[in-house]
Amino acid sequence: MIEKFAKLLFAPLTFALAFLVPLMAQILDALAVSFALASNLTVAFFVAGAWGLMAQLRGSWIWLK
Repeated sequence: MIEKFAKLLFAPLTFALAFLVPLMAQILDALAVSFALASNLTVAFFVAGAWGLMAQLRGSWIWLK
């Protein structure tokens, strides 16, 4: 039970959604970048979510393996 929780807690997708999404949204806000169709939080969610999902499926954050 604890092992499954630890794997979920330290999974790349969890890291992307819990840390990278707010970080990217705040960076976009600080740079005064805005998109006509979506908020910065939505854009950050899709970018970081896709990046985290890719890292989850590949098993690595590094592009070249």
